[in-house]
Amino acid sequence: MIHRLPSSLKALPRSATAIALPRIDSAFRAVERVLTDLGVDQPHTLRSPQVVEEALDGVHALEGTLVILDPAELRAAELDLEETVADERAGGSLFVSLPNVAELAARRVRYRDLAAAASGFAFIDPDRNAVGFGRFHFVPRPRELRKWRILLADTPGFRCVVISRPLPRGGFVGLWSGNAEIVDEVGGLLRRLASAAGHEVPPPAAAVPPLLGISKESDVWAQATQLRGQREVREGELREIARAAALRGVELRRQRAAALASTKAPAA
Repeated sequence: MIHRLPSSLKALPRSATAIALPRIDSAFRAVERVLTDLGVDQPHTLRSPQVVEEALDGVHALEGTLVILDPAELRAAELDLEETVADERAGGSLFVSLPNVAELAARRVRYRDLAAAASGFAFIDPDRNAVGFGRFHFVPRPRELRKWRILLADTPGFRCVVISRPLPRGGFVGLWSGNAEIVDEVGGLLRRLASAAGHEVPPPAAAVPPLLGISKESDVWAQATQLRGQREVREGELREIARAAALRGVELRRQRAAALASTKAPAA
């Protein structure tokens, strides 16, 4: 159910709402330029995106990024992102901005569960609100952000964004990216907006999850030294075990030989 926002959720000051996404804009413009060159007015009607993908091969702005033109593939990418956050439960942040607030409300059960796995922030128009989202936080959405459709996971070891915007003649262009520069650019904007709204937002997550006490480069080298020492100790132990087994084998053979000799000895 959608309600008017209470007075506690007001529009952000203009200084906090400046929208600047140069890397993302560059990536979208590259795709839109190719669509224009190919004469594709409505990419979502293409039977295959192969011709577009081939034309975009090697475009620097799209490094580490997949282009999405089909609505079913866009939703599949969003589901993959949501399910990974839910399965990993590694903390961090999840940012959601859907143009249609009714669609956001339809997913409230899903996002309520995700808020238990990561800090969740949903961006909605200042005159709207959604209920039943548990610990999900709401942020007033600037007018410039309304055309964008964004899901961004900024969690340890999984930093990924699915972002799209409509085309004038129908359809859309979507990007599914794990490029650190793109994730940082989009995440930095959303993090700033959420902070300006008074929310406590976790810092950007680590590129890799914390493994065995590793949080910085020096930990990697320290653990490598420790593991090398353990390996050397273990190899020494194995050599001692092998030596003891060999000696025991020699001893057993001597005992068997002595026993055989005693049975063959003539009686006195």
